[in-house]
Amino acid sequence: MVNNSLVKNEEDAIILNDQNGVELAIEKLVARNSSLLPKNIAVERIKNSAGFYIVNREDLMSLNKNAKLQMIYGVAKEAMVGLEAGTDFDIVPFKGKPVITRKKEGWFKIIDIIKPAEIMRFTSNVIFKDDEYSFDPVKEELKHIKKKDSNNYEDIEGAYCYIKFANGFEKTIFMSKTEIDTIKKVSPSANTQYSPWATMPVKMVKTKVVKEMAKELFTLFSSKVNYVLAQAIDSDETAVEKIDDRGNIKNDMLIYSDDYTTSTDLSENKKTITKNNKTTNNVAKDKKEAKNEFQNNIPDEIETDPDDFSTDEFFS
Repeated sequence: MVNNSLVKNEEDAIILNDQNGVELAIEKLVARNSSLLPKNIAVERIKNSAGFYIVNREDLMSLNKNAKLQMIYGVAKEAMVGLEAGTDFDIVPFKGKPVITRKKEGWFKIIDIIKPAEIMRFTSNVIFKDDEYSFDPVKEELKHIKKKDSNNYEDIEGAYCYIKFANGFEKTIFMSKTEIDTIKKVSPSANTQYSPWATMPVKMVKTKVVKEMAKELFTLFSSKVNYVLAQAIDSDETAVEKIDDRGNIKNDMLIYSDDYTTSTDLSENKKTITKNNKTTNNVAKDKKEAKNEFQNNIPDEIETDPDDFSTDEFFS
């Protein structure tokens, strides 16, 4: 009997069945891509926090081997911006894929990376239906008098985030309920059992408005980060298919299509897509629609060959 947590079977796949196995896989992938990580990152902490987070989630440990490897790549991608599992991001299973969803804390850390000066003031809040508020989009002036608290998504009227830096620059982001509904609609994890949208809707809305602030600041001050870091920042609410040795991130965009499911034919060693009772390998149309709807950068190619997850490549 083989006692190792990571073993090589006939299909040349990695089996991650306990915390030691998960941590070993993360450690090896991080070591292979150490040049992509921030200089001050605590690799041991990243590894331990991810291992504990993953093995204590039955829904994550029950994913298939390819999805588990995508999960490890996702942890590595978040490590590229110094984020930890559980603390800064969640992993939500969706259509059999491990979707990385950043928390408010994770987006704030990203803001700290791209900030033009020291942060003097930062706040984010949710506006409920009984609250008094006004917002001038030209002057970016917002007034909010809080009247109630609620954890009901239907009570939300809007949300905002404000930041001011030591150099005098300040920015306000306001999101209406219509904008929030649109974001929730295209979120791949919105309707899953473990989604923060279902369990902590108010906190999730705060996360999204902080994310919009981070994206706005990134647009304004993108010269502060390199291409590799920019990719990692841009990649959110998706499963990570692969990270190559140059830091190029390939997202698995299959999760964005509503009308097909995926299955793997091991006899032919190819993954097929079943769409409206027809099988096709062409997802260009779905990819284009997802890009327009979710407004994120999408890789030019989607690779669905299970060989991408071979043990040799993962640990090379």
